[in-house]
Amino acid sequence: KQWYQRRVAITAGGLNLYFNCEICGNFKYRGPKAFQRHFAEWRHAHGMRCLGIPNTAHFANVTLIEDARALWEKIKAEKNKDKFQKETEEEFEDSHGNVVSRKVYNDLKRQGLL
Repeated sequence: KQWYQRRVAITAGGLNLYFNCEICGNFKYRGPKAFQRHFAEWRHAHGMRCLGIPNTAHFANVTLIEDARALWEKIKAEKNKDKFQKETEEEFEDSHGNVVSRKVYNDLKRQGLL
């Protein structure tokens, strides 16, 4: 190949594209391959750690701090929703084998019916 053909191939390959990552301190990555690779590198992991966010697969291709924080809040809310809630989900069995919720059990116990 001639020198001018190589230049066209490099430009067509996307090496003249720059990708900015705010989490990495507004570091610019040259080309899509370097940009994708940086999500597993130390600079991005350190930026996520400083924000108090784990660097998991959920955050792939997230480069803005506000987007990362919003996604982390959403993930935390979903985890808390699935968490066992003692007050509403705990069940008790009375002496007759009836299964009732904690609230009903405590009400019956206060009334002296158990």
